Amino acid sequence: MNLKRTSVALVVAVLFLGSAVALKYAQGVSLIEPDTARRTIQVMVGLILAAYANLMPKDVGRWRSSTLAAARAQSALRVGGWSMTLAGLIYAGLWAFAPLGFADVASTVGRIGDADHDGIRRAGPSRVPLKTNDGLIK
Repeated sequence: MNLKRTSVALVVAVLFLGSAVALKYAQGVSLIEPDTARRTIQVMVGLILAAYANLMPKDVGRWRSSTLAAARAQSALRVGGWSMTLAGLIYAGLWAFAPLGFADVASTVGRIGDADHDGIRRAGPSRVPLKTNDGLIK
């Protein structure tokens, strides 16, 4: 299972890097404009993000001690997968169709929001401060 995932990841990485080299070459011999090369790479980044995020809910891993814990983990992965898939598609659409200046600024704002989401997800529920009924934070 891990060998299959690793080989697929390596194939995607080689295709991505090969596309980047091909676009840079095409730009160097004046077949495409620099903006087109930049947009193409950014659209690819968004589509790869969407494809990876679409696989997130399918990666529960080993079953936990209870089926309730497994169901909660699956639910959290599903919500994360949906939001990241949507973010990847929006990112790709933004770079494909929006004016370059707007796409540059808007994608930066999106990355900052994604970093905040990622930090909260890594913290996990055990490290997120909770308020008790008396207003104290645990």
